Amino acid sequence: MAITTTISQAELARVGVTAYQGKTYRICLAYRNTATLTANSTVAEWDAVKLYGNGYESATGTIAAGSYNTTTARYELPQIAVTFTASGGNWIYDTLYVVITDGSTSTLHSIVVENPTVTLVDGGSITYRVVLNTND
Repeated sequence: MAITTTISQAELARVGVTAYQGKTYRICLAYRNTATLTANSTVAEWDAVKLYGNGYESATGTIAAGSYNTTTARYELPQIAVTFTASGGNWIYDTLYVVITDGSTSTLHSIVVENPTVTLVDGGSITYRVVLNTND
């Protein structure tokens, strides 16, 4: 006997809207060095190793409305493209982390670990594309 459960498109959309739409995001670069941070570490722990100086600023914004994509079978929010440009010196980092804020509550969404460590030279730029979605 086999049992199959399928989540409806409407439910995936409801979850995606509830979780993300209208919330703010903050995308940051960090250098963990010897810190043993993971995707289960707190926002405060990640913020403690966030880059600073040399023109660094975290990318921030508000998450727009999305739609259900029948090809990928998931509710997708618009892609977030962020470009970081070093100025006044090189940046050294090994992790990008995403924070979602709803009112006064900030939650670590995810991390992207670079291997090897990245050195973004003064005047250099790098673009990351972050996709938020819900699927079953």
